[in-house]
Amino acid sequence: MSADPGKVEVQGICEIDGEKVFVLRFLQGRDPEWLQKPCFAKYKSSATWLDDLRPAFGEQHFFLEK
Repeated sequence: MSADPGKVEVQGICEIDGEKVFVLRFLQGRDPEWLQKPCFAKYKSSATWLDDLRPAFGEQHFFLEK
């Protein structure tokens, strides 16, 4: 998926510690340090864009927003 921060691969959906999440990673990004780094977003069946997702595990921000 192309998004403002870069190109993001949706690797799949899994359950970690009882929370259903999307597993994401950057293939291209505005910051080279983001590349290949896993990112977890709360599962949302209606999400169609990266902006529709929120960080998993009680995090307030995705690592790219800090």
